[in-house]
Amino acid sequence: MKIDIRSPKTKSKKKIIGRGYGSGKGGHTVGRGVKGQRSRSGFRRQKAWVRESKLNSLPKLRGIGKRSNKERYRKSKESPFVLNVSDLENIREGETINIQYLKRIGLVKGSTKKVLVRILGKGKINKKFTIRKIGVSEAARKKIEQAGGKVY
Repeated sequence: MKIDIRSPKTKSKKKIIGRGYGSGKGGHTVGRGVKGQRSRSGFRRQKAWVRESKLNSLPKLRGIGKRSNKERYRKSKESPFVLNVSDLENIREGETINIQYLKRIGLVKGSTKKVLVRILGKGKINKKFTIRKIGVSEAARKKIEQAGGKVY
């Protein structure tokens, strides 16, 4: 079959809504009617059970920042394990103390990787050791450094 002999297909163009009177489906109401919810933009018909389930699935949280900052709100509530300088007196002299070491000897409990530990300056210490990656108060830092230890 040759291309020039073939009968032309009659296909009318699709009417594009809302592009003026010349588009074939023009006018200011564009087939939506005059007034009402269905004539407005953003109307989409939904079944009643869909509307109900969407409404019931939303969380009922009140207050400022509870929806957007939920994770940050929870993390701020975590309190660190508090150790005093006197608790470190049982550790051998010359040890390097970090969170894993404190878990191993049983001073800090918890299976999570991120455990907050804070050493405060209550009590006396005579042994020297190195402390790495643990929060230390100023009083505790002074006592550890006076005993000959280091805080990193």
